[in-house]
Parts: sequence; structure tokens; C-alpha cells
Amino acid sequence: MNTLINIIKENIEHRGQMLELAKMHQRKQFRGSDMGLLWMFAKPCMYIVVFYVAITIGFRAAKEVPGLECPYFVWLTIGMISFFYMRDMILNGANCLKKYAPLVSKTNYPISTLPTSVSLSYLTIHFGMLVLGIIVCFIFQTWPSIYWIQTLFYMLLMLIMSVFWSIGTGIISIIYRDFYNFLQVINQMVFWLSAILFDVNSLNPTIKTVFLFNPITYIVEGYRNAFCRHIWFWEEPLKLGCFLIVLVIMAAVSVLLYKKLIKRLPDII
Repeated sequence: MNTLINIIKENIEHRGQMLELAKMHQRKQFRGSDMGLLWMFAKPCMYIVVFYVAITIGFRAAKEVPGLECPYFVWLTIGMISFFYMRDMILNGANCLKKYAPLVSKTNYPISTLPTSVSLSYLTIHFGMLVLGIIVCFIFQTWPSIYWIQTLFYMLLMLIMSVFWSIGTGIISIIYRDFYNFLQVINQMVFWLSAILFDVNSLNPTIKTVFLFNPITYIVEGYRNAFCRHIWFWEEPLKLGCFLIVLVIMAAVSVLLYKKLIKRLPDII
């Protein structure tokens, strides 16, 4: 518990440094590029269009999803926008400590702030993608509702999850070099195991429960509940419970790794 309190305390005390590091992370990614941040939007937009065309024209599988208050394309777009952030954090979160090795090697630097900085950096991109998603909603005549406000709740859960993920996997990636290669291999598989292209509620109860223990699925479903189904997060306590169980386990493992190995990282890296 003391370790978790110290991590939170470091993040609060060094919030200015975190924000500056987040800005620097974005500048480094697009240094020398004329289009800059536009590249971060170009790839997700291409994904959305390609998958929509493939499903509606190629596979003819864009069936009506039960309970929707919006067109299928809006449902698809909102789900994929929430997924893109978490997909990026799977790899970049696991690589955050290694990427800033000079800072990790400084024993007096608050290392626990690095995962938060990287998570915040990608969250700004997520905000931009969400604006594009809202524009798509307007184009397809899906108008704002009070349910949209709970997107902030799911966004907060997504940020907390990505921070703990980055702490744990960032340490593991330094200790075990093959771990990052493993994540690169399974990263695409995560897409197909997160109910992005199909409605998880249409699955049989057993398979549905397995999917609900995938935290990415819960966030994707949460965004779609806010924009497309008009369901409050407290109306589905089982789904929230599954997510929180996974989040608590992830946080406990990450804090334990941080407590046991953080002092060794400057020597190993």
C-alpha cells in the first residue's frame, strides 16, 4: 500500500514534469514530418473506412445490432476510436521505461511518472479522434444526449488502466527482453479478441463472460453504450465488476513489480 501511495504522490508532485514530458513525447514522434500530428489521425481513419467497406460490401455482415440508437457506422467508429488508444498503449506503454532509459538511470528521477506522461500524451490524440467521432455522429444525424457525458468516466478508467499496464509491462520489458517482442506478435490478435467488429451481447453467456474479462472489451462497450445504446454504466454492474477485478489484479501486480524491482532498473537498463 505504501508503494502505491508513493506512486500517486510522485505523480501529483511532478505533474508539471509529466505534462512537459508528454508534450516532448509527441514532438519526438513527428520530428521532421511536415504533416506532424495528422499522421496519428490518418491511420485510425483509414482503419475505420477499410473495415466498414470490408464488412458492408465485402462480407455483407453489417447486420443491425440490437438496441442501437444510431447507424452501424457510428457504432463501428465509436468502438474503434476507444480501441485505438488502448492498442497504442499496449506497445508504447510497455516500451515507455526503455524509451526514456537516460531518465530511468537517474536514481533521483521519479520513474513512476513516465508511464503517466506517455499515457497522457496518447490521451490528447484520443481527444482529437473523439472529436472526429462526434463529427461522424452529426453527419449520420446522431445528436448529443446526456449519456455522452459518461464517456469521461470510461476515459478515466482507460487512463488508469494504461498507467498501471505501462508500469508493470515497462518493468517486465526491461527485465525480460523477449516480452516486448511477444507483445508485438499478439498486438493484432488483441483486435479480434476485443469485440470491435461484433456485438459482444449477441454471444452465448459463457463466451460473453470470457470476453467481459477483457478490459478493452468493457471500455469499447462503454463508449458504445454512451453514444449508441444510451445505457448508464451503473445499469450493467456485472460488466463493471469484471473490469474492476482485472484492473485491481493489474494494479496489484504492477505495484508489486515496482516495489521489488524499481531500484534495480538503473543498473539493468
